Amino acid sequence: MSEVEVKCPVCKKKYRFKPEVQEFRCKGKLLVLLKDRLGWRLMEVRIISEREDAELDEIWGSG
Repeated sequence: MSEVEVKCPVCKKKYRFKPEVQEFRCKGKLLVLLKDRLGWRLMEVRIISEREDAELDEIWGSG
């Protein structure tokens, strides 16, 4: 199985991962390796408030 190289948005270093959805921690922040239309990326997981959730529902038409 090949590996993918991605840049960490927290520390800006490059890391190599197996190409599968997985969790990663860097400097105390929780990140997830996901594949989207731009390829494999590390994205920070953030807990949002009920208000932010409602605002996003309005923007995305989910509410």
